Amino acid sequence: MKFHDAISAGIAHLAQNKLRAGLSILGIFIGIASVLCMMAIGDGAKLLIAQDIEKLGGANQVRLWTRSYIWRNRRFVRRTIERYTIEDVHAIEAECPKVLFVLPKNEGWRPLITSADGSQARHTLEGVTPDYARGLHWKVRVGRFLSESDVEDAKQVCVLGADTATELFGDTSPLGQEVKIRYYWRQQPIRMRVVGVMEAKGSSINFWYSLDETVCIPLTTHQQRMSGTRYIEDLIIFFEKDADAYKILDSVKDVLRKRHRGKDDFIGYWVPKRSARRLERIEKMIKIALGSIAGFSLFVSGIGIMNICLVSVGEKTREIGLRKSVGAKRIHVFWQFLTESICLCFCGGVLGIAGGWVAGHGMARLAVRIVPIVPEWPVVLSLPWILTAVIFSLIMGISFGVYPAMRAARLSPIDALRTEN
Repeated sequence: MKFHDAISAGIAHLAQNKLRAGLSILGIFIGIASVLCMMAIGDGAKLLIAQDIEKLGGANQVRLWTRSYIWRNRRFVRRTIERYTIEDVHAIEAECPKVLFVLPKNEGWRPLITSADGSQARHTLEGVTPDYARGLHWKVRVGRFLSESDVEDAKQVCVLGADTATELFGDTSPLGQEVKIRYYWRQQPIRMRVVGVMEAKGSSINFWYSLDETVCIPLTTHQQRMSGTRYIEDLIIFFEKDADAYKILDSVKDVLRKRHRGKDDFIGYWVPKRSARRLERIEKMIKIALGSIAGFSLFVSGIGIMNICLVSVGEKTREIGLRKSVGAKRIHVFWQFLTESICLCFCGGVLGIAGGWVAGHGMARLAVRIVPIVPEWPVVLSLPWILTAVIFSLIMGISFGVYPAMRAARLSPIDALRTEN
């Protein structure tokens, strides 16, 4: 008897008992599918966060915002009066190493924007500099972005987001047309000439609004004609890729302390790299917890497969004795029964990969409907996890099939032929 004959005999026995084999495969299928579904959804979430950070300018940035009030131990302590200035921007760019540039920004939430034909929108108004498009990697679809002369002269020009342009002008080109912006409800509307429209960029998970629902105007125009404030609300500091975000933050704080009487309690900050690392830690904890549960279920399924293999040995005891009596060796019998276990686990693993992919897409669609913060949730089923599932299935087949195979191989031909099934 040859090795391939022994393997064929093991596969043929599985084909004869399809229901038993199917029920044995089901446990492995559920375990592998659940693990891969969880990994695909988790890796999709990581990709979603990375894409969202890239929409906001990438991970190599630190965002500073102004803290108006100081809270300690859930109690109001005092109000801060320090604010960022344009001189702070120049000082940070000059004194902080590895800082590429600083983007100052003032923001106005949902002012009334009206087009010439009466169409209205309430979208985000941002007072920025020409570095805004470069920092956020945002391209202009038609027209141009704000220029240095627009900022220096506080010109009444604006650049519209894709959704804002569609809402105000429909299919008509907005270039050269005017919009009226009323910042406060009692304020007289300010006329702005449209000089450009940005490409569509989508929604932001971090800030819970669509980036396409934006109107960009020169920072000086925002300060002088809209809000009337001379200070800067937010600073976005872009730095080199190999720089440490926290060292950059410390150097920025040192510069600001020198310029603001040694105070830094007005500095609020957000580090995208810290958010990404925190997400990775949470994801690892979830993977370990759910992976342990899935591993336990796979262990139970493996015990079931071992039980099925032992039943198969009992049913084929006389056949084993007959094969040995005509010259079959122990190794041939061993491979025959080990093949059954490996085939069961391998089939469960392969079907589990397909089941995990289908379940992942189903969970992604469900997640989008329950929490509609993104139009589509990516499902990332990476090759390493697929190979891990296949290899783990083979290891399980070998681990739980060795004992029944050894028990069958050690049977004496005489005792086996005397056994009545």
